[in-house]
Order: sequence, then structure tokens, then C-alpha cells
Amino acid sequence: MKRAAVAALCVAACAHARLPASAVDGASSYVAPRAFVASPAADGWTRELRVAAGAPGASWVVDAALMEAAQAVAERIADDPAHRAPSARAVQALAWRAGLADPVPTVVTVHRSAGAPLGDDTTRGLQEIAAQDHPTHLGVAEASRGADRFFVALLSRRRLRLTPVPRSAHRGARLALEGSLEPGLHAPVLSITHPEGRVEELPLGDGPDFLGRGPLDAAGTWQVEVEASGAEGSTVLANFPVYVDATPPPVPPPGAVEAQAADATAVEASLLALLNEARARAGAPPLQALAALGDAARAHSRDMAEHHFVAHTSPTHGTVADRLVAAGLRSGLTLENVARGYGAQEIHEGFLASPGHRANLLNAEVTHVGIGVVADPAGGGLLVTQDFVTVASTIDTGAAARSLLRAVNIARQGRGLVALEERATLSDAARAAAEAYFHEPLHTQEEALRDVTGRLQREGLLFRRLSVAAAFGPRIDGAERLEPLLDESSRAVGVGVAQGNRPDAPPNSVFVVYVLAVPR
Repeated sequence: MKRAAVAALCVAACAHARLPASAVDGASSYVAPRAFVASPAADGWTRELRVAAGAPGASWVVDAALMEAAQAVAERIADDPAHRAPSARAVQALAWRAGLADPVPTVVTVHRSAGAPLGDDTTRGLQEIAAQDHPTHLGVAEASRGADRFFVALLSRRRLRLTPVPRSAHRGARLALEGSLEPGLHAPVLSITHPEGRVEELPLGDGPDFLGRGPLDAAGTWQVEVEASGAEGSTVLANFPVYVDATPPPVPPPGAVEAQAADATAVEASLLALLNEARARAGAPPLQALAALGDAARAHSRDMAEHHFVAHTSPTHGTVADRLVAAGLRSGLTLENVARGYGAQEIHEGFLASPGHRANLLNAEVTHVGIGVVADPAGGGLLVTQDFVTVASTIDTGAAARSLLRAVNIARQGRGLVALEERATLSDAARAAAEAYFHEPLHTQEEALRDVTGRLQREGLLFRRLSVAAAFGPRIDGAERLEPLLDESSRAVGVGVAQGNRPDAPPNSVFVVYVLAVPR
């Protein structure tokens, strides 16, 4: 199973506005970490947040870059005639402009008059954030316009130490990514989206310390991401752009935040359409929706909603592989994206802006997808699971058998061996055994092959020795390379190919049976 990845999409409940967050390109050159001295107002707002979250002693570190981004968000809210929260794209751009490498921060906004207490909605939202997102760093800010006061807090869970990376570079420079994971995380992976859209993955060892290097050999935006594995599965720890001989785009202008979709089924359909549009642009074949896979994805989204987490590994149902096997779904390749957000477009853009999730969306080997969307009771948004699998296409089993025999004889001739002659009786027995393997789910491969020899007892009078060989998998590729097929004494062969479903195998699996005969 290939790795699965958790999308860095977060939303926060707030008193008068809600702000989804997803990743898009937008930043300027890197701003080095700065020393920060909190003002009395910032100290008071921070204490108020901690008390409201039910974590008055929480060691939330006040971070200068988060403070800068929070101030930019607050000013935008105050300046907007309708006092709308900036879009997710704008918040991500402002965070990158401040030099942040963290996944997109959770945003809390409050519009209130001086001295007014936090509302119940904000308090509940902060409690959910503390319990579910486990923030470690925060930035707070305030902007005033007349009697209106706008408070903003950005909260982030920082789970690695990362040496600062310049956000602007010239072609030919080398990206150097050095850092260390916090305890409980291991196996870091560097994922990079190249300017033309191709995603490259580079394992960085077992951890906790890591060092990754690579050439920045094309002009444009390089999206850089670090993931690692832990109790929650694979998790995005950092995601930021590097601009190579390119000008960063401006921060998106104020605009309406995508409205939360009320119909989860419509969101699922929109996400399927959006991912297939992206695959078409990338030259990848479209994905088909698989109903059983959609049920499994929806069940995981419900599990996340009920147990207040956003991750691949469920505390009750295990990993994506565990869940799909329990649902009777098996595949040689399984990928998963999970996210939290408000609408299909926002969530889809967040996936594409994350190299790991983009790679899953555009993987050319997967054939089917299941998308499950449910309401998020914690933040009023949506929880999304996308599961991707490979399902073998239906083949002409007779043509496949003839193709395999040709390939076997080509391989034998390359070794200087006599070509095998097909015998109808041997092929009939081989085909019957292959088909029985799918018709009798309790049958093992060994039992299927023993049945072949039983069916061919009469043929034993014509041959000095009969032997069998078999291959099983999602495709016939490689089934012609079995070592017994190169036995120099064999002269006759029967080939049987069947395709079907078994409880212990991926859908449309293929079973190939060969009967080899040595003449008397």
C-alpha cells in the first residue's frame, strides 16, 4: 500500500465569522524568525483564549510570524466594508508572506465591542480546537475601525524544527531542507510539486533528524512539503512555496468565502468532477466512482466526526488498509486523502496545493475512487475522505491465454529451448481449475492445482510427467516469466486464464494456470 496523507485543511468556529483554510500559491521572500515581545493587549487576548479553550495552563508559544499573519488578517477584516473574513487563499498567502512553513493555521475571528465577553460559539470552537488540533503556537492581533474591534488568533500545531528555507531563488540553486521531527513521528518524506505540476517524492530516512537536497532547475513555483508517519498515520508537517526566477502572485483580494454546502451528496459529486478535470489536465485517465468504496470513505468521515479527529488512522477502525479489508475491498494500490473544509472548490484546491495529496489525486495507476462527505459537528464545516484503489479491467481470458503462450515461447526460444505445443485437453483442464478458484472461494491455490492433475489422470498415459504452475494478481503482466515454463524437457502445455472476485483478493483478479507435459 502506498502512503496516505492528511490534508492540511482546517476551520475554526468563531463568534461572527468562520474562516476555512486551504493551501494555494502565494507568498513573498522568506522572513527569518524574529524575536517577539508580547504587548499587554496581546497577553490579555492570549490568556482569554486559553481560558475559553479550557486550557489556561497550555504552553501555546506566542510566535512572531503568526503574530504578523494574524495582524494582516485582522487589518483585512477591518478594512473590508462588510467586515468579511479573508478567503482561505488569502490567509494562506499572508501566512507564507510572514515566513510560515507550518500547515495552514486554524483561524479564530471575533468582532466585538470593548469589554464584551467571548460568545458561547467562540468558546465551544476554542474548546474543540484545543481538544482536536492540539495547537502549540499562536499569534494574536487586533484591528479597530471606529467603535468596531476585530480580534484574530492564528493557531498552529508545529511538530518539527526546520532550518529556514529562502522563499526566492535563482534557477540552478539547490533546495536544502534540514530539520528534526518531534517524538512520536518517524519516516519523514519530502514531496515537491515541480513548476510543470509533476510531483516528486524523496524519503528522508527513519528520522527524527533529516536532510533533503535537490536542484531547483526550472523557473516557476516549487511547492515543498514534509510529511511523517505517526499514530495518526501520515501527516503534513510543513508546506510552503519557493519561487525560482518568478514573482510571487499578489495576495488574493477580498471576496466572498465559499458558502458551506448543505448537501453532502452534491459535494461528493462536485469533488469527483473536480478531480477528473484535474486528471484530464494532467493527462491521467478519469476515475470511476465505486459505490462500496464510497460507503467505506463515508464511514471514515462519520468516524472522524463522531470521535473528533482528522487523520488516516482511526482509534476504533485502524488504518485505511484495515478499513477497506473489513469492507471487503482489496487492492494492490490504496491511497487516501482526508480533509476538513467548507466547500468542494476550497477542499479540492487545498488538495492540489499539497504535493502529497496532489500525487494521490493525479496517480495514473488508480482506477476507482470513493468519496465520503459528512457534516463536521465541531466546526460547522465538512469532513471529507477520498479513497483511491486500483481495480483491474475486464479482459478477454481466451485472448490472454493465447498471448501468454506466445510470450512463453518467445522466452524459451531466447534460451535456445524448443517451443511448447498447446494441447487442447491440457488447456481445458487448466482453464477449468482457474475458473473453479473463483467459483469456490474456500479453495486455495494449492488445491486448485491439485485438481488439475486429478482431471488429467487419463492424460498420464500419454506423458511421462505432468507439472503445474500458476500466477495470481490484478493483471496478467509477468505471468509468462514463471521459472517452470523454462523447463527444457517440457514439450506440451495447456494455458487457462480466469478472472473474478474472491474475498481475499482485489476485484477482477486474474488466475493463470499452466499444465506442462513431458512426452514418453
